Amino acid sequence: MGEAKERSMERKSYIISIAIALAIMVINNVFVFEKLIDYTRSYFVVVLLFNLVVLVLLANATYYTSRVKIDEIYVAISFYSFIMIANIILAIVVIFAAPINTLEIVTLLLGFGKLIFVTGVLTLNFQRKLTWLYSHAIHMLIVGVLIVVLELIVVYGSLRTQANQEMITFFIHGLSVMLLVVLNYELILREKGSNTYASLFAFSTMLVAQLFLTLTISSFYMQIQSYILQTLGFIFFFYQVNRNNFVIPEGEQRVLQRQFNLYAMNLKKIIDKKTYQVREVNQKFIDELEYAKKIQQSLLPSPKAYYRDVKIFSEYMPCERLSGDFFDHYRLDDDNVALYLMDVSGHGISAALLTMFSSNYLKFGEKNQQLFRGLKPERMLSHFYDQFNEMNFPDEMHMVVFYATMNLSTKMLTYCSAGLNCSPIRIKKNGKVDFLDKSEGFPICKLSEFITPEFKSERIKLEKGDRLLFFTDGLIDDEKNNTFNNEELIKFLTDHRFVSIEELNDLIVNMINPVKDVLNDDITYILMEI
Repeated sequence: MGEAKERSMERKSYIISIAIALAIMVINNVFVFEKLIDYTRSYFVVVLLFNLVVLVLLANATYYTSRVKIDEIYVAISFYSFIMIANIILAIVVIFAAPINTLEIVTLLLGFGKLIFVTGVLTLNFQRKLTWLYSHAIHMLIVGVLIVVLELIVVYGSLRTQANQEMITFFIHGLSVMLLVVLNYELILREKGSNTYASLFAFSTMLVAQLFLTLTISSFYMQIQSYILQTLGFIFFFYQVNRNNFVIPEGEQRVLQRQFNLYAMNLKKIIDKKTYQVREVNQKFIDELEYAKKIQQSLLPSPKAYYRDVKIFSEYMPCERLSGDFFDHYRLDDDNVALYLMDVSGHGISAALLTMFSSNYLKFGEKNQQLFRGLKPERMLSHFYDQFNEMNFPDEMHMVVFYATMNLSTKMLTYCSAGLNCSPIRIKKNGKVDFLDKSEGFPICKLSEFITPEFKSERIKLEKGDRLLFFTDGLIDDEKNNTFNNEELIKFLTDHRFVSIEELNDLIVNMINPVKDVLNDDITYILMEI
C-alpha cells in the first residue's frame, strides 16, 4: 500500500468519526430527545447497558486471545475492560438507587472507568512486565477490587465539596482526552498491519466522544451522545481484536484442522521412519564395533601361558569396545621370549587401528631380523620410531611402549621403555621391591624432523621366586578408574607375595571387577613369575 493511500485512510478514519458524531448529535437533538424528554434517564441506562454488553464481549474476546497465545498481553485489556464494566454497573445502580442529583456521581464513576481503561491500553508494553498480576485470576481480582474501592473513596471525598467534584471531573475528562490523543498518534506512527484502521477508527471515535464531555457542560443529554459514540468505538475495537474469528469461517476452520491433523500424522510417520533408520544404522555400527572388538582381541595372547618354568598371567580390560592398549608375549627362538605393552593415545577405533598396525610390526616380519632386533630392545624401538614416522599417521597420534626379552636359561631380562609412564614392578621372594626404570627412551610420535631419540636398554638378572608386573597407567589411575594408586598397588603385591600367581591374578581381577563397567581408561597388565 502506497504512502498516499495510507494517509488517505488515516484522514478518513478521523473524518468518518467526526461525521458519525455530528450525525448522532443531530438525530438526538432534533428527533430523539424531544420524544423521550420524560425518559432521559431510561434512555441513558439503555445506552449504558448496550455499552456494557459490548464491553463484556470485548473482555471475553481479549481474554480468549491471550489464552490461545496469540498475544498473552491481551489479558491486560481484558482486565481493564472488567474494571470499566464494574464502573458502569455501579453507575447504573446509582441511577436506580438515587434518581435525584445522581449526574455528578455517575459522571465520576464512568470517567474513572474510562480513564483506567485508556491508560491500560496505552501502556500495554509496560504491562508485559507485570507477570505477577496476570499469572493468576485471583491476583487480578484482588487488584481490581482495590482499584474500584480506591475510586469509590475518591468519589465520596470529591462529593463533600462542589469545587473538588468539578475539578476532579474536569481533570479525569481532560486526562482521558490527552491519553486518547497519544494513543491515536501512536497508531498512526506504528507500523500498520492488517486491520489497524479498525483500531484507529475505534479510538478516534472514543476521542470525539470524550471531547464532548470535556468541552461542554455535563448533562444527561451529553452523556448519552458521548456513550453512544463510545459504544461504537468499542464495537470496532472488538472487531479488531476478534477479527480472525470473523474472517475464517467455521467450515474453513474445520478444513484447516483436518489438514493440520493430516500433516501431524504424516510428520509422525516420517519421524518414526527416520528414527528407525537411525536406530538401524546405529545398530549396524555397534555390530561392526563388536566384530572389530573380536578381531582385536583375537590378536591377544592366551591369558595364561608357560615358557618352561616361567608362568605368565595377563588381563585386558578396555573402557570402550575398542581399546588403545595392547600387549603380547611370544618366543623369539627356543631360548628367548619377548613381551611388550603399548598404550596408544585416545580410545576407540583410531587407537585400536594403530595398536593393530604396531603389533603387526613389532611381532611379525623376517625371522632373522626379528630375532636380531628382538634380542636388543633398544634397536627394536629405535627402528619402530623411524618406521612410525614414515607412515602418514595424523601428527597428534602417539604411543608409549615397553619392550623386553628374557633368556629362559640365564633368566636375564633385557628391557627398554619408549616413554611408558609406569615402570614395571619386581617383587622378590623376600618382599624387596625394585622398579624396571633404568632404561632410556622416547615416546613413539611424529617428531623425527626435530628429534632423533636415543634408546638404551637395561639388563636385570631375575631369580627363582621373583614376580614382575608390567602394566599400563589405567591400573594405577585412581581418579579415572577408582582402582589402585601406585603405593596401594605395591602394598597389595607385597602383602600377597605368598599366594600362588594364579590366586594373585584372581585377587587383582576381583579388585577391578566392581568398577569394570565404568572405567574411563583401559587397563592392561602382564603378571610374570620366575
